[in-house]
Amino acid sequence: MQNNETFSNSNDKEELFLLYKKINNLNETLKRYPVILEENEKLISIIFESSDQTMHYSMICKNTDTISVLEKRLYKEYPDFIDSDNIFLSKGNAINRNKSFESYKIKNGDIIVVSKRED
Repeated sequence: MQNNETFSNSNDKEELFLLYKKINNLNETLKRYPVILEENEKLISIIFESSDQTMHYSMICKNTDTISVLEKRLYKEYPDFIDSDNIFLSKGNAINRNKSFESYKIKNGDIIVVSKRED
């Protein structure tokens, strides 16, 4: 009977090959997903909707993301909002651009209203 810690050369090579193949498959899978989730992070979908109804956009992000992180992506889709001073509202409350969605208890499917500030 062979000890599990001792392998013959062919078994070692085969095991190394299988591990190498598994690592390559995992790396290929990771390349398809642009997001790496850390501990206690999860993916959520946030819907951005403008108060004038010209914007309605769903974005996949992390519960730990902030508005400031997502603004570039949002304005790429809606460039008319770049030059305006925008206020972001969730459940009627203004959102600080630098605080996480989690801190505002924003969850999957919630709507954030984007309102152009009128001076």
